[in-house]
Amino acid sequence: MLLRYILKGLKHVYFQLSLPICWVITFVKFKMNGVKFHSDFVARGVPIVNVNLKGHFNIGKKFSMNSGKYHNMIGRQQQCYFIVNDGGSITIGDNVGVSCISIVSQRNITIGNNVRIGGGVAIYDTDFHPIEAAKRLSRAEHNSNVNTAPVHISDGAFIGAHAIILKGVTIGKNAVVGAGAVVARSIPDNEIWAGNPAKLIKKLL
Repeated sequence: MLLRYILKGLKHVYFQLSLPICWVITFVKFKMNGVKFHSDFVARGVPIVNVNLKGHFNIGKKFSMNSGKYHNMIGRQQQCYFIVNDGGSITIGDNVGVSCISIVSQRNITIGNNVRIGGGVAIYDTDFHPIEAAKRLSRAEHNSNVNTAPVHISDGAFIGAHAIILKGVTIGKNAVVGAGAVVARSIPDNEIWAGNPAKLIKKLL
């Protein structure tokens, strides 16, 4: 029992000491990628950040992030991925919390204020590859042949763990997306949606 307490104590100390290190590394990654951000962010773990020279990535105040296998341990942990391709943009509002997410923008992804995004969520504003087989299989495959559409997540929304938000979707104000949902169409304000494909479960008001 004593050994168990010692190990728990050492683990706690390790995580407390790692927080400022993660913050510094994340700060440098943001700066090197031209991210506009505030210094009051919290980084538990270090993200993957790749912003194209023609891309934009803005983060509001009080941003909080869990990134990596030792943070928010609900399974399928990964580092957070923030990928902005040529001409894409990601905008994150104030007081947003995320865990082990993937956000990939070819066009525009906007996340409002006071949003919570659960572990393993993926948000894409692009199909990544052409829908037509001939274009997809061509060696000349190019992003110009790929369908894209903006994604908007409104203030106060909550996205459950492992959900996938696809191109062209708007998540309404204070809406809730259930764990594992695949969201291919927009969700109104104050509604709970879940399933694959996601559908209305309950109105909150």
